[in-house]
Amino acid sequence: MNNRKYRIVSANCACVDVFPQENKLCAGGESLNFCGNICQDSDVECFFLGAVGNDVYGNFIIDKVKKYPINLDYLYVKEGATANHIIHHTDNGDRYFKENAWSGGVFESFSLEERDISLLKSADAVHTTLSSPVLGDIVKCRKSSDFILAVDFNDGRSFDAWEKLAGDIDIFFISGDDAVIDRLTEWSNRSDTVFVITLAERGSTALYRGVRYDCPAESVDKVIDTTGAGDSYQAGFVASYCKSRDIMSAMKNGSLFAARNIVRLGGF
Repeated sequence: MNNRKYRIVSANCACVDVFPQENKLCAGGESLNFCGNICQDSDVECFFLGAVGNDVYGNFIIDKVKKYPINLDYLYVKEGATANHIIHHTDNGDRYFKENAWSGGVFESFSLEERDISLLKSADAVHTTLSSPVLGDIVKCRKSSDFILAVDFNDGRSFDAWEKLAGDIDIFFISGDDAVIDRLTEWSNRSDTVFVITLAERGSTALYRGVRYDCPAESVDKVIDTTGAGDSYQAGFVASYCKSRDIMSAMKNGSLFAARNIVRLGGF
């Protein structure tokens, strides 16, 4: 029986999500949401790599996440403000953002130390985002290591700029539509990358070496908040994929994680 735990690192966005309509704060950010979900898999040892500021929001995040089985040895407290995001909701739970809703704080100047590089090289999988200021360093580290690299491209569309980068990524996550699927199908025919396109209520599609996989979304009684839906899906996918390398099983697990997340406020 294999009792080993999979070491999974997520770097590096932690922020406070501010919900003015509900008058509530939640710890959030893509990487922290990912950790808050994947740490619930008993086969995973989860590490958060990133920084918060030495302010009230930073203390709020630390107090929240220390209640979860997340390794916080690589959570740094830096001089400055913690990133924060002001999030509004429609009546059906979808998010929308007003002007100047995002403040990056210490997230935007984060850089890796030697001990962080050692952590990355020891991992089974590393998850990060296109917006991460250390993405280039992580890709460089990946070239001399054998961890699975998963990157969230969110809802961006700069495909021409991404094509070369995609070859260094093992799992390419993006929120998309049929046009995105068509574009990435072309890449999939000549790539070893797993492309995963999340489609909200339509579920998700994955592409690998020209083969297409489709998975429906899990149904829920009522959507409360879509914040972190993609992050939770990615957590479920990566946790399953690390163990099995089975794309369809990973998609189903991702859908289960996302469904569990959207019936509550916040990303985890």
